[in-house]
Amino acid sequence: MSIRSKILAIVTLLAIVGLDVTACNSGTSQETGQGVTYKIGFNSSATGASASLGLPEAKTAEMIQKQINDQGGITGPDGVKHDVKIVIYDDESVADNAVSNVTRLIQEDEAVAVVSTTGSGTTIAHIPVCEENETPCISMASAQPITVNADTGETYRWMFKTPQTNGHAGEWQAAYLKATGVSSVCILYTDDGYGKDCLANFKATAEAAGLEIVYEGAYATSDTEFSAQIAQVQASGCQAVEVGSTPPVASLATVAVHTALPEIPITLGHGVCNQAFIDTAGAAANGTVFPCGKITVLDQVADSDPQKTVLQKYIDDYTAFTNGEPISTFGGHAWDAVEMTLNALESLNDGMSLEEQRTAVRDYLENQIQGWPGIGGVFTMSPADHNGLTKESLLFVTVEDGRWVAFPESEW
Repeated sequence: MSIRSKILAIVTLLAIVGLDVTACNSGTSQETGQGVTYKIGFNSSATGASASLGLPEAKTAEMIQKQINDQGGITGPDGVKHDVKIVIYDDESVADNAVSNVTRLIQEDEAVAVVSTTGSGTTIAHIPVCEENETPCISMASAQPITVNADTGETYRWMFKTPQTNGHAGEWQAAYLKATGVSSVCILYTDDGYGKDCLANFKATAEAAGLEIVYEGAYATSDTEFSAQIAQVQASGCQAVEVGSTPPVASLATVAVHTALPEIPITLGHGVCNQAFIDTAGAAANGTVFPCGKITVLDQVADSDPQKTVLQKYIDDYTAFTNGEPISTFGGHAWDAVEMTLNALESLNDGMSLEEQRTAVRDYLENQIQGWPGIGGVFTMSPADHNGLTKESLLFVTVEDGRWVAFPESEW
């Protein structure tokens, strides 16, 4: 028994035997009991190829853990207090590690819910673990197949995710290119879960808008040289290039395109909404356009926006916790996932089995996250939609002098 639990037990005993006269006679409630500790599993890619995305996620989880500790845990509707422990692992951007980590979090650590992981490919790899163990898992990655079975079209029962989809991003990209008179596009993308999902969604939205895809070029996340793809882009005569990947390779591909074709428009997905993309791409980032969450351009978000207060608090909290590190939308995906889970845990009564807790959290996420303002948008989930966001959760931005600037449709 913890020291805190022992103290609470002693206080309760004193009240029972009549020594706590004031409490007994005043009509106020007795001190709440102490329930079991709830565990939230957390796995991100804090190192490896996706570290620029996963490290802010891990730091966000650490920040929330400190906040929970500072406030003394959470209290359920029955008045019972519960400590919350966020068990944090790093999958090093490797799918097999993600599967091992999530398995451990569920089976050994007995997490009520798991937030995992940074990348689409690493998340898709551990879907069977979450489904077979009937444990709610919330991904911080964007691919549609994370929540929807690509073979059956059915929504997974236990999988959720907080980032906007690549379909949402594709709608923005296609609308922009169409509005600016582009008719033919080349796509460069990473041969991984995120890149392939970018390809599929961008092609669908671009072709629906009447744009012709004249070249598709894949590359590995570890590539640093793109001469073969650039030669094909030049030979195709396309009028714009879409880059579907995350930093650092997204930055390197952008530099390669800009160097060979300095005047060609470059669009990217929302997987580059962090400072690492701009820092690595340098001058080549200027003039690129892509959809991002509102956190990147908070000063240009209306005060009446339901996300404004949440976004500002996250920025203030994260900046203070990390001693001024840059904000990224990816840390925001972690905040949304963990805070949703905490909301669900606060709805549980004491005495539930672990299986009952997991089912109740799953049901809460699916049915009670309604008009919920977070970092990624205003979420409304349902049995058919375990993401709960729309195209409007993203803003279109451009990079000017190394910083994001809102780029609304009225300026296209």
